[in-house]
Amino acid sequence: MQAKLIHVEMVKPRIDIKDAFEGKDSLTKDEIAAYIRSIIMNASDDSIRQRISRYKKLGIIVNVKKSVYALSEKPIYQHPEELFINRLSKIFTRQYAQINYCIWSSAWLYDFTIHQPTQFFYIFETESDMVETAFNLFKDNEFKAFLNPDEQSIQLYVMGQKKPVIVKQLITRSPLVKTKKTKRPSIEKMLVDVYTDKKQFYFIQGEEIKNIFKFSFDKYTVNIPKLLNYAERRGNKNEMSDFVNSIITNYNIL
Repeated sequence: MQAKLIHVEMVKPRIDIKDAFEGKDSLTKDEIAAYIRSIIMNASDDSIRQRISRYKKLGIIVNVKKSVYALSEKPIYQHPEELFINRLSKIFTRQYAQINYCIWSSAWLYDFTIHQPTQFFYIFETESDMVETAFNLFKDNEFKAFLNPDEQSIQLYVMGQKKPVIVKQLITRSPLVKTKKTKRPSIEKMLVDVYTDKKQFYFIQGEEIKNIFKFSFDKYTVNIPKLLNYAERRGNKNEMSDFVNSIITNYNIL
């Protein structure tokens, strides 16, 4: 009599830190590691680091401080897709693939404001010794590029142009979001930049700055340590911290 072969399907262990740590104000890296190893006994330190990194990218957890996290119910901010931005990125990376850069649109900020300005510009940031090279590259490709314009130049010459591109230096260790096609600022970088670059964003000030922060904190996951670390790179960490504390009091953001 021929024995029957029985196919046994392996069930992948379910790891759900939202269920495991529901109700906790904060959780540590060690607590997450212990929970994962309670399900996967031989989980390596590297695999745990990868899981934690994935949880952060998905917006499941956010940093409170080093190796301490909080659960988040809010999504990660998703940048709008724009063919113009992808085109700029492609032109630059085709020649300078190893050079760091970032590109975005001031119009993205209007999603967070009450008043909706009709004019906007694109911002291309790159390493300090590549700023002029990028500017010339875009000019050669017939883009309306402007090299480090001041407030008056933005008002007189940039605004009103169709798809103008401001080219400027990228602050080192800026928090960026990398995709297959381009590099864009994280929401933390966008918030710090609009708050710090008052002359560049002269048309978004006063109550609108508060509206941008309030809307961002209310709708999306905002990594406060990342925001403050970048603010420190820009030389206004204490001012930013005071401003954030005044804004987030009523928004239950860590």
